[in-house]
Amino acid sequence: MRLRFPSALRNLRIWLCALTGGILFAAFDRCGYLLKRYGTIWAVSENPWHRTIFHRILCRLPFYVLAVLLLLLAVEALRTRYQRRKGVCSLSWTPFRRWKYWFPAVWAIYFVSFLPAFLGGFPGLFAADAPNQVGWTFSGWLTAHHPLLHTGILCLIFSATRALGLSDNIAAAVYTLLQMFALSGIFAGLSRFLKKEKAPGWLRVGTAIYLCIFPFHGLMAIYTTKDTIFAGIFVLCVMQVYRMCTRPEVYFGSRRSIARGTACFVLLFLFRNNGLHTLLLAAPFLLLYLRKYWKKLALMFACVLLSSAFYNGPLLSLLNAEPGNAREAYSVIMQTLGRTYIAGGDISEEEMEVIRPVMSEETLALYAEDISDPIKNYFHTEAFSENKWEFLKTWVSVGLKNKKIYIDAFLNTTDALWYPGSDEEYLEFVCFDIEQDNENYPHVQMTPLVDAFYEYYDAIGTDAAFRDIPVVRELLSMGFYFWLLVFASLYVIYRREYSRLLWLLLFWTYMATSFLGPSAALRYSYPVMLGAPLLVYFMVSKKQRPYSQPQSS
Repeated sequence: MRLRFPSALRNLRIWLCALTGGILFAAFDRCGYLLKRYGTIWAVSENPWHRTIFHRILCRLPFYVLAVLLLLLAVEALRTRYQRRKGVCSLSWTPFRRWKYWFPAVWAIYFVSFLPAFLGGFPGLFAADAPNQVGWTFSGWLTAHHPLLHTGILCLIFSATRALGLSDNIAAAVYTLLQMFALSGIFAGLSRFLKKEKAPGWLRVGTAIYLCIFPFHGLMAIYTTKDTIFAGIFVLCVMQVYRMCTRPEVYFGSRRSIARGTACFVLLFLFRNNGLHTLLLAAPFLLLYLRKYWKKLALMFACVLLSSAFYNGPLLSLLNAEPGNAREAYSVIMQTLGRTYIAGGDISEEEMEVIRPVMSEETLALYAEDISDPIKNYFHTEAFSENKWEFLKTWVSVGLKNKKIYIDAFLNTTDALWYPGSDEEYLEFVCFDIEQDNENYPHVQMTPLVDAFYEYYDAIGTDAAFRDIPVVRELLSMGFYFWLLVFASLYVIYRREYSRLLWLLLFWTYMATSFLGPSAALRYSYPVMLGAPLLVYFMVSKKQRPYSQPQSS
């Protein structure tokens, strides 16, 4: 059935949502553009139409209001069509969906889709943190700076292969194949979720195509970083939250469901340190909405907290492992103060006396716009901890005098997460062989087995050649998927289906922790990219029967 556009356009609510979305996207667009061109959003132009950031946003506003309006109408039309057909899939491959071996077959298809990246980048992208995780541990220094579970898996594989007299390339290949197997299984689980929820046929097929051909899935599948499996577990957690919010009486009535959800939540923080913060930020909203089942939900979160306490206490002592450095959470502080210093901002000598023990002038001068690592490596955490509140008070007082510089510092560090036009590095198609003379470190060399596949993924990852192709450039950007999240949230608000915001909750709490991170790398945005089919489904899915809360006495 066609949507009655005149009737929809007479709805004031759709215009208000279109205006809100238009303002947001125009602001993202113009702020990102100014950062890319000038490094600041406060640049002043001689053109009166583009004089300030606010003039630029106003100029783009009509375009984005119209775009958001049309998208709202388009999603409404898709949803109406889907609901009137009662979600029945009329595609010709219906018998395949009922096949006994459907799930393992889909699993195998997704695994095979990763093979071009594996063959082109054999034995995998052994880069990012993996070389240090293995090298530090084999050198006798075990640290929780990187998740111990992921470090343990890597070291176990390298220990076993070296004991058998095999090369480090074989060890990296074994790990990569195991990671490909795990991630393809999670992809199959996502497809099964859409199948069980009777998602529209076009979405199920589109999801399969997206998971198979989107190049960053192949790249991340062979990337030996904890972020790959974390992204898959994150999607599993989103599906758990969906189930507990839509059918709580079924979910909390099953011990298996509770155990499965708890396991997903625990694994989320075991594979990334900010996984715990993602869950804790979401917990109050879930407990409030599901207050009828608060005891069982509280038990789930209690298991997560107890696991975290055991991990950061007895387990670290048992393994003689060093705790992670708290400075990882202070990137915003480092970047804002660093930019203020090099920009000649207003910092008094009294304020510098508080700042200097934590970050000296030499450290502040290492400021880089898009990453906090240069400063972070020389941040004195102990000095910060000893005088934390005085330091934070000073940081705020400096910020009140240098508001524009602080805003620029935060936006420059995070822009690739929310601006599709960013030119920042995405994902290099390389292996890192550091400490080449140290036998404790892994020495992995990329030896492509199929040159054509290597050239393709090298062009996508290292060269980012897609930036020269309109539309494709946006679809392969991190910012596009953040925009999709914003639009999905806006759409469910337009529909007054506020409970669906709970389905999106983990996306938002995860992004909140990512905005506080040291940089805007693709591996940090990958959970949202992988969860994109769920964002679409949450918009177009059939209206759920209302969840009844207990009556107040």
